[in-house]
Amino acid sequence: MSRFRQSVLVLHESIGDDARADEVDTLEQAQYVAGVMRELGWSASCIATNLDLATTIATVREKNPACVFNLVESLNGDGSLVHIVPAVLRSAGIRFTGSDSDATFLSSHKLLAKQVMRLNDIPTPVAFQPGEPKPALNSTWIVKSVWEHASLGLDDGCVVNSLSAARARVDHCRAQFGGNWFAEQFIDGREFNVSILEIDRKPRVLPIAEMTFIDYPRDKPKIVGYAAKWDERAPEYSATSRSFVELPRTEYTAIVDVVQKCWSAFNMRGYARVDIRLDANGVPWVLEVNANPCLSPDAGFAAACHEASITMPAAIEHIVAAAVH
Repeated sequence: MSRFRQSVLVLHESIGDDARADEVDTLEQAQYVAGVMRELGWSASCIATNLDLATTIATVREKNPACVFNLVESLNGDGSLVHIVPAVLRSAGIRFTGSDSDATFLSSHKLLAKQVMRLNDIPTPVAFQPGEPKPALNSTWIVKSVWEHASLGLDDGCVVNSLSAARARVDHCRAQFGGNWFAEQFIDGREFNVSILEIDRKPRVLPIAEMTFIDYPRDKPKIVGYAAKWDERAPEYSATSRSFVELPRTEYTAIVDVVQKCWSAFNMRGYARVDIRLDANGVPWVLEVNANPCLSPDAGFAAACHEASITMPAAIEHIVAAAVH
C-alpha cells in the first residue's frame, strides 16, 4: 500500500454546540483516526461536512487525497441521510473507506435491512410499525428508531409487553426525538457484538464479544441502552460489560455463519459490526447490521481487534487498503 501513502482526509459531520454525547464521539473518533494515520506516515487532516456537499467535494478535490476516511453518520442531525455522502463521493470518483451508499442505505434503514436478511435466510426478529397489519404474535416488544443508531431512545421504557403499549411508545418517541420508529420482537437471550475487518479483500470475523448485564434487577430490561453507552454517571454504564468468551462450537459456528451472510448480503466493505441475540435454542437472531461501527479506542471494534492481536493502527490501515486497492 506504500504507493498510496500520501494523504487522507477524515470526513465527519459538522458538530454543533448542542450536540449529543454520541455526536461528540464522532468528532473525537475523527481526531483519533487522523492521529493514527499520521503515526502511519500519512498526511492526515479532518474536515467537517453538512448539507452543502458541493463545497465539501470542492474541498476534497482541492486537497486531492489518496482517499477520504468516511466517518459521516448523519447530515444535519438526520441519520436517514447517512448514505448520501458515500453516494456523492462515488459519483465524484473519490475513493472512500467503508461500505458504499447502497450497503449503507440498506443496512442503516432497519426495516429494509430486515427484508434483505429474510431474502438471504438470515434470522431476524419480527417487526411492525403502527398502521401496518397487526402481527399475529403475542410477544414482548422493543421500540427502536428506523434510522438512528448509537441506541438513541433506548431506555427501560422501550421494552413493552403488548401491541398497544408498543404503539404508545412509538408515538412517544416520535414526539420526543422525531423521525420514524418501529417495534421489534424482543429476543430474550444472550447478546453478542461481532466485528468484521476486511483483510486482503476477505472479511475476517473477529473474536465474538458478549454483552453482560451485571446485577440488573429482575424487572429491568437487559439492553445496551443510550445511558449504558454514553452516560458515565448512569448505573447502566458500569453495569454493562463486554467480555470475550469461548463458545461451544455449534453456537460459534451458527453466529459466524449469519455474520458472513450479512457481509455478503449487504455487499459490505472495509469493516462492519453485526449485533445478535442468541435464544435458548441456540438460534442467532440478527438485530442490526452496522456498516460504520465506532473506531474509538475504547469502543467494541477496537476491543475485538485487540482480542485478535490486531492493533488499531493496523486495523485502520486495513480499512484504508480496502478503499484504495
